[in-house]
Amino acid sequence: METLKSTCYVFQTDSEIVNQVYEKQNNYLIEFNEKGDKEWCAVYFCSNDIYYPNKEEVFRKRIFEKNYFEWYHSRINKASKHIFIRDIFKQWYLAGINKNINTPEKLIDFLKKETKDYKVITIGSSAGGYAAILFGSFINTQYTLAFNPQFELQSLLERSSEAVNPLLFRIKDERIQYFDITKFINQKVNIFYFYSNSSKWDIEQNNYLTKTTTSLYRITFKTKHHGIPFLKIALPKVLNLSTDKLKLLSETIHKSIGFTIQMVGIRKTLFGLYQQTKQLYLKKK
Repeated sequence: METLKSTCYVFQTDSEIVNQVYEKQNNYLIEFNEKGDKEWCAVYFCSNDIYYPNKEEVFRKRIFEKNYFEWYHSRINKASKHIFIRDIFKQWYLAGINKNINTPEKLIDFLKKETKDYKVITIGSSAGGYAAILFGSFINTQYTLAFNPQFELQSLLERSSEAVNPLLFRIKDERIQYFDITKFINQKVNIFYFYSNSSKWDIEQNNYLTKTTTSLYRITFKTKHHGIPFLKIALPKVLNLSTDKLKLLSETIHKSIGFTIQMVGIRKTLFGLYQQTKQLYLKKK
């Protein structure tokens, strides 16, 4: 990573173990599915929840031992090529993903090369949604699925700090153009924006978006939950909906449980509710 001015130590950018992974690992994973359509490629961007809390034991288990990538078990079935991308600094890909792909521009070039001649779908949640929209606008993307993404980062400079979001403060002058991605949005791309209308941060991001001339398909949920606004057990079904069906979803406001039942039925919804409650309990322990 480039030399950065810092005023404090932050694990996610300054620890030896995180920088070792940044220096020595690709932080992307490419897999092929022979049963998929050879015309299609899916690119999945990890969010800032790729590991938490920001401690060495968690990072070691999650990244070193499991080599974890979000979305790995929830895929676009029609894609023959799957590209999983992670930002181990958890800073909106402002420093790219590794020592060689160390800027947003280099990540764009990498993705252009890897998706050449494919029809592309980009997917992400929160910071991953930000990336799916931003980088998807620069490559041959047919459509994007973004779950409660950020559209601007400037507001974080006012209420966050270097101790929480180090790179936002350390390299803001060099990356300031990426603090507002609305101007990069490709109007030719179908963007399906899953929005939680009772989540404070997501309300702020949505309000910012409405001030622009950006046109997209907003799929609204009445929930305070940031990230995926319905039970994750329904993700495989939602990810594989046709664009026509996704467009229909933008015509009404959904409730999380009702939507999940609509997608996968009552039995799977109850099982998914149990799973997520259990995971939340274990995460808090």
